[in-house]
Amino acid sequence: MSQISRAKRKEYIEAGGSFCINCGSGNISAGKIESEGREAWQSVQCYDCGSEWNDIFRLIGVDDIIMPEDDPMIPAAFGNKESADEHPETA
Repeated sequence: MSQISRAKRKEYIEAGGSFCINCGSGNISAGKIESEGREAWQSVQCYDCGSEWNDIFRLIGVDDIIMPEDDPMIPAAFGNKESADEHPETA
């Protein structure tokens, strides 16, 4: 298994994972997103060079929140925050 450089990983992430992280081909296919606990991932494969890898996801925010009109509950742990960046990771 060969290593992909940090620069190549950054380029791939900034492009939204739209090409093969190894050969640069757009001929890739992604499986369904799986999750466990606070982690989510998606297997990806390149049809041109045969490389396989996992894209890893993290919650970055929330959108389209619909609160009940009667007695809305605000989570006690974080208050009414909208961004995951405002919450430090816990071990």
